Amino acid sequence: MKVFAAVFLCILIAHEAKAQYARCVNPNQRQGLCVHINECQTLYSVLQQDRLTDLQRKFIKSSACGMGADNLPFVCCTQDTGYVRNQRRTISFPDYDGFGGDWEEERSKSFGFSRQENRPWSFGDQQGRERNSVQRTSTGVDGSSLLPQPPSCGGVAIRNRIYDGKDTDLNEFPWMVLLEYRNRNGGLSTSCAGSLINQRYVITAAHCLTGRIEREIGPLASVRLGEHDTRTAVDCPAGGGSCAPEVQRLGFDEIRAHEGYSEQSKNQVHDIGLIRLERNVRYSDNIRPICLPSSVGPEARQVGQQFTVAGWGRTLKMARSPIKQKVTLNYVDPAKCRQRFSQIKIAVESTQLCAGGQFRQDSCDGDSGGPLMRFRGDSWVLEGIVSFGYKCGLKDWPGVYTNVAAYDIWIRQNVRA
Repeated sequence: MKVFAAVFLCILIAHEAKAQYARCVNPNQRQGLCVHINECQTLYSVLQQDRLTDLQRKFIKSSACGMGADNLPFVCCTQDTGYVRNQRRTISFPDYDGFGGDWEEERSKSFGFSRQENRPWSFGDQQGRERNSVQRTSTGVDGSSLLPQPPSCGGVAIRNRIYDGKDTDLNEFPWMVLLEYRNRNGGLSTSCAGSLINQRYVITAAHCLTGRIEREIGPLASVRLGEHDTRTAVDCPAGGGSCAPEVQRLGFDEIRAHEGYSEQSKNQVHDIGLIRLERNVRYSDNIRPICLPSSVGPEARQVGQQFTVAGWGRTLKMARSPIKQKVTLNYVDPAKCRQRFSQIKIAVESTQLCAGGQFRQDSCDGDSGGPLMRFRGDSWVLEGIVSFGYKCGLKDWPGVYTNVAAYDIWIRQNVRA
């Protein structure tokens, strides 16, 4: 019986992995991606409402495209939140019991949200609201054609914050960028990082784009790409050899912090944002995009799995590292992470992931917005975005990162040509 149960569980997990991120068509005949229900921000926003109409309930139920191992469904996720007018036809999906009454009543508990947290979000200032009210246009249904696929992304260049980290090699992690802010003296300060995901867009943390950082340091002014050592104008290998191409500094057309982010939220949920650069960047040895999780397919995470985080943040010896640093961190069981942060009244959500917890090995001040990466197959994949933690480098206190896979649809809906 135990053998049968184990085999059944393996089949269920394999089915879930196959369903996740597969192409699908929603009831409005629009193409989307099949994702876990709590990773679809558009339909999840509908579920947060106190009362659902019959049409809303029917639309979500008809959007089902699979079932997860946790008995919660996968849905065909697009920008749609319900049926569109003048709909000519719909398609039928299997009637998954996961959309029944008990599941609906328990949806807030299942997603780790309380009713008190299901409140309208605001950025707290008019400037933030204006920045986030931009026109959306994209190539294709979901912007997929604008995002690179391997080997165009996540490649490794081969040439002759990080707390207790090691110096990166020249041109290592060429998607990493530094965000520059206009300080009160009129100069430029660097306080956050980000990752290039195509020729026009940088992804970072929402708290690097709005809120306290603007009040305490200043507004975002520019993005620095291709940086390795902030002390030198041109970076060259220590042992001699070819120097890196010149750093590029670009302005931006617009910034978009996730509409669900609020700096007042203790758990910093939805801590993700996009920067649209003023023009396309020139790719070079030190400037390349990183792959998003959906471009290489799903991977079941295992406790102890290794990730890499990099940045120019605080180290054991200085408040900021002039040289890009890197450190390897282990993936932490979500239940263990939730239990740890519940001790300080912070609820870690399913749209976040935890890594680290080893003494003196952590991301820290100044690393915010930077990448948590994993090398999968032949490419580096952006798994997380540095969000927050409890101090730095404390044993058994992992860092909390925005789970990029949970925002794949949101990213695709907000990039444009």
